[in-house]
Amino acid sequence: MYRDVTVRVRSLLAAAFLPAGEKQVAGLVASYAAARPAIDGLFDVPDARYASPVLERRVSARPGERDEEPA
Repeated sequence: MYRDVTVRVRSLLAAAFLPAGEKQVAGLVASYAAARPAIDGLFDVPDARYASPVLERRVSARPGERDEEPA
């Protein structure tokens, strides 16, 4: 598993033209492996361009407030 992550981290660093030593690469590999489930979760969000637009006016949740802008 770490070999694949190491290859990924090195390719990302190379694409960004960021030099990194072995200690930095090892730290990034450990961080990437720990954050991977959260990173993968970002792609579970549906693409916004396929969502329906919200065109109605939002109503205030506080009682007594008006939903109009002051003049």
